[in-house]
Amino acid sequence: MTPSPPEYWVAKLTPNPGVNYTVTLWSTTAASVDDQSCHWDRERSALRAALREAAESGDTKRAQALAKKLNSLNDSFLGNLFSLRAHADAALTRESGLRAALRADNGVLGYALGSVAMQVLLQLPDERGVDQHIADWRNAAPEVLDGSECILQSCTPEEATQWQEKHRAKSNSILKLGEATPATPFRHITVLGREATDALLPGEGKVMLDATLGGGGHSELLLRCGASVWGIDRDPAACAAARKRLESYGNRMHVMAGCFADAKELLHREGIESVDGIIADLGISSPQVDTPQRGFSFLTEGPLDMRMDPNSPRCAADIVNNAPEEEIADILHRYGEERASRAIARRIVQQRTAAPITTTMRLAEIICSVLPRRGRQHPATRSFQALRIAVNDELGQLESLLKNGLSLLHKGGRFAVITFHSLEDRAVKRFFEHVSKKELDRPEWPMPRPNPDYTARVITRKPITPDAEELTANPRSRSAKLRVLEKI
Repeated sequence: MTPSPPEYWVAKLTPNPGVNYTVTLWSTTAASVDDQSCHWDRERSALRAALREAAESGDTKRAQALAKKLNSLNDSFLGNLFSLRAHADAALTRESGLRAALRADNGVLGYALGSVAMQVLLQLPDERGVDQHIADWRNAAPEVLDGSECILQSCTPEEATQWQEKHRAKSNSILKLGEATPATPFRHITVLGREATDALLPGEGKVMLDATLGGGGHSELLLRCGASVWGIDRDPAACAAARKRLESYGNRMHVMAGCFADAKELLHREGIESVDGIIADLGISSPQVDTPQRGFSFLTEGPLDMRMDPNSPRCAADIVNNAPEEEIADILHRYGEERASRAIARRIVQQRTAAPITTTMRLAEIICSVLPRRGRQHPATRSFQALRIAVNDELGQLESLLKNGLSLLHKGGRFAVITFHSLEDRAVKRFFEHVSKKELDRPEWPMPRPNPDYTARVITRKPITPDAEELTANPRSRSAKLRVLEKI
């Protein structure tokens, strides 16, 4: 049993000329889990050997005493281990104040925050000394850093830059809303990539539409098969990252900013009348969730935003602070299937009268005050999903994509859609079923009638889901479902 892996964060700052520091802090009360385990294992082995010897010699009294001591040792170790893990995990589960203090400190260039220790890359932008910076961090998170010891080591700007580059690949850098170029790659893990690519039958000369470009993972798989790809995304950061990632494919890759609901119009502007395949990976991407300033997550503090397109006029805070109670309740029930929607909406309206609700954590706390936590799912999960869907009109956009997408396909072209929650999957399933029925039948009709929308056949009678290997590599893919349709 080993300490939890560290969380990395690198600021969008370049080290200034002069002296920089790496500050390493660890708690003097948190011993190494490995050291504890090794010590326990040595004692346990010695007791087991003595117990075996006593049993073989027939010394029942001594064997019983040794067995009791061995049981006591096991209980003691487990108790110490749980206490140690509780202390170790504090730096990951109770460090929100520490995170906020580190990221608000304009001298912090990055950190590696582990379960029993942390390392901070620091430059001194003002007259405050290193001690004052450390004191500020301890004041922000005394339960994490009280009793900690510190090692301070100076480094040059070049060494500081090397530190940043070493940790950047593992970090979630903060992006400003609407920023065109992300500080780090748009690191969204492609979900069901092989399955979706195989289903679309890409090849030389074929033209594909990636309706949800994101980090460009699905597009790259299609490009590797020789196809040309037109990618659409309304997130400027995603467009910039995908454009950079896929620039080596030259004029076979085209990036367009916009909503996938407008895919038909966007392609027609470029002279593309039809395509051989469409991939749509719905929902929210990992970089959007993991960037606190985008305001999608209830696990980290950030502005209550949730816009996939940072230039959209309405954010989640607008709904929460301005919409009538009935509208908020309707949104939570319709898009989040939240049973306590009315109670949550009532509490939101009560709380916003005291002060506007502008941050993710405050909204999450309000929801938790209505819904105590039961089981693994956070009480705010459904409400945050509902607000995100409402802010981005996700279901309305999906309906337009399905209709326009099918009309864009050549005969024999395929449409692959990956969904992540029941509302999306239900909409896709119903649409696919409808356009693949030759006849429609209703109770009030004397006989079935031809379906005027019959234009396709369903390739996947049951949705394709991630295999065990993908689930292990990317737990966020667990709710993904892939459905495929072919135009006839």
